[in-house]
Amino acid sequence: MKCLRFTIIIIILICVCLSTACKPSPEVVAATSAAETAAAASPTPPPTDTPSPTPLPTDTPTPVPTDTPTPTDTSTPTKTPLPTHPPTITPTPGPFSFMDDFSTNSGGWEDCDLCSWEHGVLVMGPFPPSSHFHRNYCTGCGERNYYRMAVDGTFIDGQVDRFFGIVFGDSGGTAFYLGISPWQFYIVGEYHQDGDWWEVVDFQWSGAVNASYATNHFEVTAQPGSMAGTVDYYLSLNGSTVYVIYGRPAVAARVGLAMDWHAVTVNYDNWEYVELEP
Repeated sequence: MKCLRFTIIIIILICVCLSTACKPSPEVVAATSAAETAAAASPTPPPTDTPSPTPLPTDTPTPVPTDTPTPTDTSTPTKTPLPTHPPTITPTPGPFSFMDDFSTNSGGWEDCDLCSWEHGVLVMGPFPPSSHFHRNYCTGCGERNYYRMAVDGTFIDGQVDRFFGIVFGDSGGTAFYLGISPWQFYIVGEYHQDGDWWEVVDFQWSGAVNASYATNHFEVTAQPGSMAGTVDYYLSLNGSTVYVIYGRPAVAARVGLAMDWHAVTVNYDNWEYVELEP
């Protein structure tokens, strides 16, 4: 009986000890209460011990390669065969022309005892006192009804009251002369075969003439007149028309260089002769 009572007492003591050991302390109870209060007041939830899994990257689709077209072979151009017989070049018909820069004797001028080609110009004179009119015809120009002729003339030495220039419209029975002097005079003369004499058609002092040793540009245009079968002559010096001869018979005529009287030396350069087609 005593043994049973003792056993019961032992069991009761063990239960009291266990119940006393399992009750939490006041500090633990206070810390737990503070944590619960902080969690309720914050918008960010308290971290958990288990980390959130990192999302796996999605696979980027690999583009399917397209087929590159194979280049086609470029055809090699074939050479065009040359013609067996080259075509004959036919010159285009056009007005006749004769140009002379007098660098050498072109052979297009009539024989002249006192003419020479020096330093790219044609020198004429001086002629002896026994003569008074000298012509050097352009044989390379031929004879035509309508034309334009031009040349540069320069006084070199001699008497300044003499004239030099050009002759035109020379058909044998008649001829015309345009001459100038270093004193700025010009003269227009017409030759008459019957009686062998020169008629002075016009004689003027003119600012169109360059004085002294200056070069002068002579030009004559023989063009169709207002009446059929006639020719008008337009006479120009240094670009200025100084005289016009109207309504003369249109006949094939010669042209050339000319000097009036003697004891004068001049040179000529840049000859031009072009046929005018009516």
